[in-house]
Amino acid sequence: MKNRFKILTLLAVLALAFTACDDDESLDITLGFSFSPEENIQVGDTVYFTNNSVSNMDVVYTWDMGDGTTLNDESVEHVYAEPGVYDVTLSVEDGQSEKYVRQQINVDASLAFIVNAGSWSGDKSTITAYNKYTDEVVNSYYSSVNGLDITSNIQFAYNYNGKIYMTGNTADQIFWVDAKTFEQTENGITDQIVGPRNCQALGDYLYVSCWGGAVYADPTLSYIAKVDLTAGEVVSTIPVHYGPEGLAIAGNKLYAALNYTNQVAVIDLDTDEVSYIDLPEGNIPSYFEKDDQDNLYINLGVAYGNETTQTGIGYINTSTDEFEAKYDLEGVSSMNYVDVFEFNDDFSKLYIVTTGGYGMPGGVSVFDVASKSFEAEKFIDGVNGLNGLGYYDDKLFCFFSDNVTSNGSVVTYSPDGTELKVFETGIAPFMLLDVE
Repeated sequence: MKNRFKILTLLAVLALAFTACDDDESLDITLGFSFSPEENIQVGDTVYFTNNSVSNMDVVYTWDMGDGTTLNDESVEHVYAEPGVYDVTLSVEDGQSEKYVRQQINVDASLAFIVNAGSWSGDKSTITAYNKYTDEVVNSYYSSVNGLDITSNIQFAYNYNGKIYMTGNTADQIFWVDAKTFEQTENGITDQIVGPRNCQALGDYLYVSCWGGAVYADPTLSYIAKVDLTAGEVVSTIPVHYGPEGLAIAGNKLYAALNYTNQVAVIDLDTDEVSYIDLPEGNIPSYFEKDDQDNLYINLGVAYGNETTQTGIGYINTSTDEFEAKYDLEGVSSMNYVDVFEFNDDFSKLYIVTTGGYGMPGGVSVFDVASKSFEAEKFIDGVNGLNGLGYYDDKLFCFFSDNVTSNGSVVTYSPDGTELKVFETGIAPFMLLDVE
């Protein structure tokens, strides 16, 4: 099945149910309407309804959108809040008589996607789709949609302008799917992409952090690849040494956490010039979280590869490009994948993984943004194999992987720390991508 969450098949969407009714033949009007888009409509999409009726009479139009909403303009637009099949009715009247026409519209659930890294021994990445309306998952989602498996181990997934871009290692590539259908219809980019890690986009360009080879032995190998999204190719590379890992864009600047030194690189996207922000001695950055003011929190470690003695998180003011503060916390990990910390929906709390990783004990601490301090009690503690986290639909998603050869799991928690549900995933889940 191409998409297990679709309520109707594509044929049902295109074969629109059409009903017309005349209460009085004296009302001289030819009724009709169309809507756009006609297919792949998801919750949260704006649907545009165009009135194609023909009449020389002065009439009043009424739209019944099928979800309890009534509108009275000649042509309208509407956003559906829940998945379902809706009967949309356009009716007209002249004060004495009435006619109507009705069509069905199919609205699918908008999905979130859990990325499973796969193993280091040959198993490639898989995707688990999560439906918040049914609170269910479907594993091997990419394969079910595309009829083949992913050929890389995904390091990061990024939603931009209707596409989901993924950085893959072994084989090294950037590839993408449609954010709604999850279909891959084009080949990925491999030229000048060596050891891709993370990506961010601005305008027509995607910026990809690349290690370029054994950067731990030769820090001059690494760079940022600049991909022209229109042409679908790397148009230039920007030398950034010491292993750029996590990326963030604020204003017209690209920030790169350098995995093998205590610095953050700052690239001016107008000129490609690189400057650096110095971090406290011995603190190695990996990933960013951007707050609602476009400033950056960054996780800090003592040294890459030492996941038991990390020191906390830092704060970068992107207006001044200054490292303004460091907040100490034992056990902050650089060895997990991308989502080692995550904001809640209103940016009031920052959840952060402490220690964790494959089979290792760990937990989740909470940083209160208003007080700039960590809460005294951990959100969860004493769990094994915590590999990352995400925040979606007012739930904290925690990803668990005891090893890199068997399937992992995701556990959801309410904001008060109550465990809600456990789902099985593919091998080594590590991040959740919300495409709403």
